[in-house]
Amino acid sequence: MSNPVFQDFFKRFLMFLGLWVVMDGGALAGFLIGVPSAILAGWLSLRIAPATRRTWRLMAAVSFVGHFLWNSLVAGVDVAVRAFHPGLPLKPGFVTCACTIPEGPNRDLFMAVASLMPGSLPVGEAGDGEIVLHCLDTSQPMAAQMTGLENLMKKAWGEETAHA
Repeated sequence: MSNPVFQDFFKRFLMFLGLWVVMDGGALAGFLIGVPSAILAGWLSLRIAPATRRTWRLMAAVSFVGHFLWNSLVAGVDVAVRAFHPGLPLKPGFVTCACTIPEGPNRDLFMAVASLMPGSLPVGEAGDGEIVLHCLDTSQPMAAQMTGLENLMKKAWGEETAHA
């Protein structure tokens, strides 16, 4: 199993088969459909999104996950408080912020993760590497938060950070 393409296929096959087992409940008869489906899904996933050679840094990835979960919780509570307390200000609008991740799967991953953060939503690109966020409160330092998120993601997948 030294062929890297086979290794990538096998990892994806196992992931899809595991997903099938969870959805099917692990019934033995389900494997008759689950195994061929996982093979097809693994092959198609490699055709749609070829594997990348990336060295993940475990501690940086753990730091990123912790940062993401904590900030999601804090931002979620902030959004809930603002929604139920009419006296708190909302200043909805758009903010542009720099993004040094080039277009492609890595940037798509960053935008997907950023879309999960409550209170902000990436809605497009402004050109010159900038992304446009819709924010519930434009007075918040959203650009700095996105730069921090970008830096943590880049560290987790073994790249230099976006900004010093």
